[in-house]
Amino acid sequence: LAKLRAANPAIRFTKVLSTVDDTRASFEATVHVLLEGMALAALVVFLFLRDWRSTAIAAIAMPLSLVPTFAAMLLFGFSLNVVTLLGLTLVIGILVDDAIVEIENIEKRIERGQRPFEAAMEGADAIGLAVVATTAAIVVVFAPVSAMPGTAGQFFREFGVTVAVAVIASLAVARFVTPLMAAYLLKPKSSAHGEPEMKPFYRRTLGWALDHRWLSIIGATLLFVGSVALLARLPTAFEPAQNTDYVLVNIQGAPGATASDMTRAIADATVVLKRRPEVAHVFASIGGASMGGGPGGAGQSAGDLRSGVMTVVLNHERQLTAEQFKEVARPLLRAVPDARFSFLGVTQQPDVVVTLTGEDGAALDRAAAELRRQMGGLTAVRDPRPASLPAGPEIQIVPRSAEMARLGVDSQTLAAVARLATIGDIEANVAKATQGERRIPIIIRLPSRERTDLEALSRLRVPTTSGGTTTLGAVADIRFEAGPSQINRYDRKRQEAIDADLGVGVALGTAVEAVNGLPVMKNLPTGVGQAPTGDAEALAEVIGAFGITIGASIFLLYGVMVLLFGSFFKPVTILSALPLAIGGAVLALLITRLDLSLPAMIGFLMLLGLAAKNSILLVEYVIEREREGMSQRDALIEACRERARPIIMTTFAMGAGMLPTALGIGEGSEFRQPMAVAVIGGLITSTALSLVLVPVVYEFVDDFERWLRPKLARFVTPRQAPTEAQA
Repeated sequence: LAKLRAANPAIRFTKVLSTVDDTRASFEATVHVLLEGMALAALVVFLFLRDWRSTAIAAIAMPLSLVPTFAAMLLFGFSLNVVTLLGLTLVIGILVDDAIVEIENIEKRIERGQRPFEAAMEGADAIGLAVVATTAAIVVVFAPVSAMPGTAGQFFREFGVTVAVAVIASLAVARFVTPLMAAYLLKPKSSAHGEPEMKPFYRRTLGWALDHRWLSIIGATLLFVGSVALLARLPTAFEPAQNTDYVLVNIQGAPGATASDMTRAIADATVVLKRRPEVAHVFASIGGASMGGGPGGAGQSAGDLRSGVMTVVLNHERQLTAEQFKEVARPLLRAVPDARFSFLGVTQQPDVVVTLTGEDGAALDRAAAELRRQMGGLTAVRDPRPASLPAGPEIQIVPRSAEMARLGVDSQTLAAVARLATIGDIEANVAKATQGERRIPIIIRLPSRERTDLEALSRLRVPTTSGGTTTLGAVADIRFEAGPSQINRYDRKRQEAIDADLGVGVALGTAVEAVNGLPVMKNLPTGVGQAPTGDAEALAEVIGAFGITIGASIFLLYGVMVLLFGSFFKPVTILSALPLAIGGAVLALLITRLDLSLPAMIGFLMLLGLAAKNSILLVEYVIEREREGMSQRDALIEACRERARPIIMTTFAMGAGMLPTALGIGEGSEFRQPMAVAVIGGLITSTALSLVLVPVVYEFVDDFERWLRPKLARFVTPRQAPTEAQA
C-alpha cells in the first residue's frame, strides 16, 4: 500500500478491512496463552513437589518438546494457522505429563534415601512401560484424526499430526533428558522418609467400592447413561459464533432494480448503519455474486445488478459483540426500502440453508413457498427468505414456427441475432484491441435505451436461408414477462433454497432439528426431496466422521494396550475409564453454555487418550506387583497409594495448561474455548472416578481372566514339550 500511494499520489487509498490483522492478533494471543499455560503447569508441579530443581526439570520438557514439533511442521509444510495453534494450546499441558511422571517417581526414591543417580536409573526403569503406554495411547487416538475425510479432514489433518509429533517429542524428552537432568541436578535428602500414606477418605472410599463391586459398577453405568442423555441435550453447531470485527450483509434488490436503485438502497443502509457507534466503515459492492444458500452458495448470480454484499467494519473497542450488533442492526436495515438485507456468517453463507430439489418446477416452487411460510412460525430461525433473487421483468422472444418455416429462418439464427443485440457476442468470437500486453475484447451491442425498446428490437434484421433478411418482429412475438432470475440445479435437479438467520442463542443443530420437524418437511410432494447443503451438511458430516474416528481410535488403543501388556483382557480395564470422562465434559459445556461444536468434539477426542492415561498408570503397577507375588487386593491398594499422586499431578498440570484457553483470553478464543472447557471438565470426573472405579473393574476383569484361562489352556500348544514325568 505504501508503494502504491507513492506511485499514485493522485489516488487516495483507504484501508477498510484486513483479515491479516485478525490473523496476527490471534497468533499473538495464542502465544500468550501458550506461555501462560506453561507457567501454570510449572506452578502446579512446584506446589506438589515443593522443590525448584524438580520443577525446573519437569518444566523444561515443554519448550524442548515444542522445538522438534516446529521442525516436523516445517518438514510437512504446515503453517502456524488456527488449526495447528489449536493443537499446540491443547497439548501444552500434556507435554509436561510424561516428565511429571518420571520426576515424581525419581523424587519419591530420593525421599526414601537413594542417591539421585541411583534413583534416576531405577525410577526411569520402573516407570518406563507406563510412560510409553500413555504416550502411545494419545498418539493412536489422534492417528485416525489426520485421515478423517470430508470437511472435518481439512481441519484435522494438520491438527492430528501436530499433536502426535508433539506427544512423541515429549516422550523422548521424558525418557532421556528428564532422568539425565535428575541424576545430576537433584540433591540427595539428608534424612529418608517412609512410604507415603493414603489419605483416610480415599482409603475408605476405595475399600467400600472394592467390597461392593456390583453397586460400584451399577453406579458407574447409571452415571454413563445419564451423561449420554445430557450429551443428547447439548445444542450442536459446526463452529462457535465468533466475535469478529466485521459483519457481512447480503443485499437483494427489488425485481427490475437498476444500478442506480441499488446504489440508492446501499447509500440509505450506509447512513443507517453509520449512526451506530460500533460502526467504523461500510464497504459495499454490487453486481457481484449474491451469496445465497445452497451448495457452495447456490443462488449466486455473477454480474447481477440486483445483488451485492456489504462489509460492515466494527470498531475494535465496542460494547456489543458481533452477534449482538446483528440483533440491533437487523430492524434498522429492514426499514430501508426497495432492498432486502440479510446477515451472512464468517463463511459468507447464511446461518441456516434448507435446500429442496426436484424435477417438477411447479411442485418444487409450491413446496419451497410452504416451507418458507412454516419456517416463519419457528422461534429457532428468523427472517426466512428465498435464497435466489426474486423474479423480475424480462424480455421474452417467442418464435412463430409457421412464419419461420415460410420465410426460411431457423431458431439458431434467431437466438444469435437476439444475443448479439442485447448482450453481445461471446468473448472468443469478438475482435480484440491490443494495448501493451493487454488484449481487450471489443463487444458491440445496442445502446441500453434500445435494448428495452420492444419496437427497436422488433426491427432487428434476421438472415434467411435464401440469402435475404426479414425483421425479428415478423417471425417472433416480443413482450415483457416476469420470469425467474436464474434456474439453480443440484445434482442435475432443479433446486430452491430457503435461507434464514438463527434465533437469539439458538445453535445450528437445534434450528435444523426444528425445521426438519415441520409438517411440510415430513410430507414433501412426490419427486421433491431435501439436499444436504451449507453448514448443516458440514455439521452432519463432522458428527458422522467423528463417530467413525472415535471407533477407530478405541480399536487402535485396545490393540496397542494388548501389545504392551500381553493380555487381551487387561486393556478392557483401561478402556473402562473412557466413559467416565463424558459426564464431566458435558456438564462443563452445559454450565458454561457452550455448544457441542467442532472444537468441543476435538476435546472429547483428546479425552480418550487422557482418560486412558490414568488407567494405564494404575493397571501397569498392579500387573508388576502381581508378577512379584503380591495378592490382587494388596496390589490394587498399593497401586492406588503409589500412583495417585502422579495421576493427580498430571491432571492438575494439564488443566492448568489449558486454563487460559478455557477462560477465553485473547483474540480468536471463541474457537478454542469449547475444546479446553470440555477437556478440563472431563479430566476432573475421569480422574476422580478412575481412582476408585478402575480398581473395581480390574478385579472383575482379572477374576474373569483367571476363570477363563484354564478352560482355554487345553486349546493352546505349550511353549515346551512336556517332560516324561508330566507325560
